[in-house]
Amino acid sequence: MKTLPKPLTVSDIAALVGGEAMGALDHAVTGVANLADARPTDAAFLENQKYAALAAAAPAGCLFLGPERRDMPCAAKGRVIVQEPRAAFAALVRLIDAHDRTKILPARSARASIHDRAVLGPNVAIGDFAVVESGAEIGENTVVMPQAYIGANAKIGRDCLIYPQVVIREDCVVGDGVIIHPGAVIGADGFGFLTDKKTGRHAKIPQIGNVIIEDGVEIGANSTIDRGAVGSTVVRRGTQIDNLVQIAHNVQIGRDCVIVSQTGIAGSSIVGDNVILAGQAGIAGHLTIGSGAIITAQTGVMSDVPPKSVLFGSPGRPHREAFKLQALIGRLPELFEKIKKLERPTI
Repeated sequence: MKTLPKPLTVSDIAALVGGEAMGALDHAVTGVANLADARPTDAAFLENQKYAALAAAAPAGCLFLGPERRDMPCAAKGRVIVQEPRAAFAALVRLIDAHDRTKILPARSARASIHDRAVLGPNVAIGDFAVVESGAEIGENTVVMPQAYIGANAKIGRDCLIYPQVVIREDCVVGDGVIIHPGAVIGADGFGFLTDKKTGRHAKIPQIGNVIIEDGVEIGANSTIDRGAVGSTVVRRGTQIDNLVQIAHNVQIGRDCVIVSQTGIAGSSIVGDNVILAGQAGIAGHLTIGSGAIITAQTGVMSDVPPKSVLFGSPGRPHREAFKLQALIGRLPELFEKIKKLERPTI
């Protein structure tokens, strides 16, 4: 069970998140939990009204509620009224996470391979069997966990967390506060080749660019971001990338995007700021996705997308149009029977 660095009263928690405390203000909370598992020592939150009955019965120590639910039935010892209950809950989770990180790899393992020409900042931790090549630079307070690989001349900023078996290849750049989950590969060769028209044989085109990951990006397990053929593949600050995502060479991803599992983005496409690419979305190469666009799950995008569009289907269409087409497809058997009757010869 995860616990807070120190117990906090309901009043303390309200002050921390900028909320209004109600109920037993001096009641102590030591951890966090889901509503269904909350104990009198835990903080929990209610965001979705469908769980209101559960919140009314849950014996939590502190429950985060929105202003519209301040007077709802509640079994919690104390309540904290905030505009965004989930965000307030996340603030406590961050306290736990930050405290737990201080326990990870407090030193540089003697079993790691760190090149003499690598540059490590203060308080950098390197785990067992990790490899840091010549010219690599790692900033203050960054943790590189066991079996990770940091290539020659790669640069990693401050306060990063590089999980086991991550590969960051040569010349790639990672900003501050970046989290990269196990098995992710940053800077593999882009998928570039020439095909001989006479023989049909493929010849590799060397990929001599790099990848630039800006501050505050998180990259999920087994995701891959290919290096530029020439120039850089770029993921700008604050973008969140789920597991099993493929980003091809020379793609440019804007700020604060959300890219969900099994999405694939082909080479040289440009994705604007605050774009959402839902699960298994596919983006063809050399396209532009405008800022604020939402590409829904399993949508295939074959042409440029205007800003703030919502696309659905394959090929992707504006979602209202796509839903109408889906409804019509469901009626095709009925319509076909009507057409057959109309085409029957009359006597």
